[in-house]
Amino acid sequence: MVELVLSLHFLIILFIIFGFPIGLVYNFRLFRIIHASALAGVALLMVLKVPCPLTIWEETLRQSPVYEGSFITSWLNRIIYLEDFDPTFVPYLSVGFLVLVVSSFFWKPLKHRDNKGPMSNNSL
Repeated sequence: MVELVLSLHFLIILFIIFGFPIGLVYNFRLFRIIHASALAGVALLMVLKVPCPLTIWEETLRQSPVYEGSFITSWLNRIIYLEDFDPTFVPYLSVGFLVLVVSSFFWKPLKHRDNKGPMSNNSL
């Protein structure tokens, strides 16, 4: 179970990091809004110094000796929780990245919805 939580954690991190350039290239309205909202939630947790719920869940599951020594767990831990990185900068980096993502809504506006779908009057 800890591998599943850790994998979900890793996928969310990938979404937050790589979702920005993907959102800019494809400019899908819902994708960009979900990405910005997820990043705002993470930044808010960091600024308020509230631990990530996935991290708490992970630590709770890890107390069981059944999960010790898992290959996936050990490598995902090394990727997610960088050892030689000063964690005091993480809230600043998160807020800075959030400012960049939110500002992108101004310098790369969302696509406007067109009413040329199969149910519109213009398609006849």
